[in-house]
Amino acid sequence: MLICIDDGSTNIKMAWKEDGQIKTSVTPTSFKREWTMSFGEDDKMANYEIDGEKYSFDERSADAIHTTERFYQYSTVNALAIHHALHQSGLAPQAVDVVVTLPLSEFLTSDNKRNKANIEKKKQNVMRAVKLDEGEAFTIRSVSVVSESIPAGFNLLSEMEDEHSLLIVDVGGTSTDNSHVQAKFSGITKTHCLPDVGGALITDSIRAQMAANQKLSTWQAQTVYLKHKNKEFMAKYFPNETLRSAVLEAIKTSEKTLINRVAESVSRFSGYSHVLCVGGPAPVVAPRVLEITGVPKDRFYVDENPQLSLVLGMLAMKQGDVHE
Repeated sequence: MLICIDDGSTNIKMAWKEDGQIKTSVTPTSFKREWTMSFGEDDKMANYEIDGEKYSFDERSADAIHTTERFYQYSTVNALAIHHALHQSGLAPQAVDVVVTLPLSEFLTSDNKRNKANIEKKKQNVMRAVKLDEGEAFTIRSVSVVSESIPAGFNLLSEMEDEHSLLIVDVGGTSTDNSHVQAKFSGITKTHCLPDVGGALITDSIRAQMAANQKLSTWQAQTVYLKHKNKEFMAKYFPNETLRSAVLEAIKTSEKTLINRVAESVSRFSGYSHVLCVGGPAPVVAPRVLEITGVPKDRFYVDENPQLSLVLGMLAMKQGDVHE
């Protein structure tokens, strides 16, 4: 079985074909050292062992290992997160072939050539054996690596007229990858990556604002952000009105920072005919990107589920046997 995996720093997104149907899953990346205890004899905990060390999935643990950094791509947590996502997918443990991703800043050299050393390092990391406590493990039989951003535009690029081109703005949890790609994948005109600009700017601001009162996990901070416009939720989560106001102000300020930094990067590009915004924070930056690029609204796209755009594009590319 071939499984396409967008192994982002905050969530693992997967897509595969099963019985002729496309299946997807999204699983958080939140792991702590040491195993988690279960309360009942029949409870199955997500406890893992890799290289003789014990880890467990725990989305609420304030001690969860920080993942929103470039090193995550080659880390133990990355390998754990991929295996955990496989176990959460509903698939039976088996041998699988996987396609994973690297940010453009890691996938390409300064000369826009494939960074063979980084690609090999990523492959070796994903191939590491991960044992599930009291359960059968998946075996990763082979690994191929594609860049982030570009596969997300596969369907649009395949249908475009030859003279057209697409600017893809991919805002992830850790980084933002921008790429100007010619129709039919006939060439890549330009790329630009912001390795430290992504949704973590917002979640980290929430965690920092809460640090004096409560240490939040990244997953908890994400939950707060996703629900921060729900007044009832915020009132229950932050009964202290002063703290609640401070968190909302931190979100507002960090959103502006994210928008401004993505906008500055997008302004480096020209000559494209269409624009696509993908990634979890895409809806936040999209209005500003539309304003800067000035393309007609019917040539500006924000996927209905921007978090899955990349991994679905990866699956479409592999089904079409298109090599990036």
